Amino acid sequence: MMRVAAVLLGVALLAWLVVSSGVSSILADLGRIGPRLLVVLALELLSDGFNVLGWWFVLPVAARAGAYGWLYWVRSAGSALSEATLTASLGGEAAKLLLLRRRMSSAAAAASLLAARLAFSSSKVVFIAAGLAVVLPRLVVPREASLALLAGFVLVLLGVVTFAAIQARGVGPGTLNVLRHARVPVRWIARADGWLQGVDVHLRDLYRGRARDLLRAVGAHFCGFACGTLQLLLLMGWLGLPFDPAAALGAEAFAVLIGFVMFVVPGALGVQEGGRVLIFAMLGLPRSAAVAVGLTFRVISLIEIAVRLTAWIVLQHRMRGAPAGSRTMRDPARVD
Repeated sequence: MMRVAAVLLGVALLAWLVVSSGVSSILADLGRIGPRLLVVLALELLSDGFNVLGWWFVLPVAARAGAYGWLYWVRSAGSALSEATLTASLGGEAAKLLLLRRRMSSAAAAASLLAARLAFSSSKVVFIAAGLAVVLPRLVVPREASLALLAGFVLVLLGVVTFAAIQARGVGPGTLNVLRHARVPVRWIARADGWLQGVDVHLRDLYRGRARDLLRAVGAHFCGFACGTLQLLLLMGWLGLPFDPAAALGAEAFAVLIGFVMFVVPGALGVQEGGRVLIFAMLGLPRSAAVAVGLTFRVISLIEIAVRLTAWIVLQHRMRGAPAGSRTMRDPARVD
């Protein structure tokens, strides 16, 4: 219910931004972008490719061969469910786990998802810090707004550090304690214990024996965020705005921060566009251009959701047609 309310509020905010920014000016800006939208879409697909590469780096080494293309579609399908079904990331992560079990153990799949999420979040923190460090000295920001930005970033940083600490210590003990307090039947806890031990084995292998792979994953995700900066820089040029890479980097970092903090709103609907209006205003750029940029990214997002839902349908069809035991990798720690 809260997710539905958040969507409705996001739609209302987006509608207000469009009307208050001048519909005719926004349409004129969108007209300047025109067919160049395909270039923005191509860069978005490239960004997705880098993010898939980041996930590929944290897979068990034995599971990597021939897995990149499969991971691309698995990630697409999972992202589609997260964005189209109002389940936050829960539905998408569950779908990824289900699909990955066709090629590896469920413990290895779960560990890769946890590690990929940590690498992605860590890269996001680095990108936000770099972008804000570049652009903040150029902004005349009220003290309250500066404190709000700092508080948002600190919350994000604390969340990532906590997530990393939990994985480093092992997800099993804490999860089992939660299950015991929830009075889950003992036989289920025993079954979960064996599976969680397998997850922790894979996480220890990554964090203690393959730290370089984790750093490569963070670097790959950072390249994905860099694609977003290039998208924004191109859009600013097509809209007749000054060529300003620092402004593009800072504005993109600000948008990423807004999306990270306001994760409760599906797709950061309305919030993302509002954040772009705010940072454009701080940079002295036209409000209509900010809304046009936000709407362009929203259209790209809708196209991607359509493609990703198609990927989910195709993968589901393939799974139904594949033999039950067609996994390419087995794990002795696996519990079915």
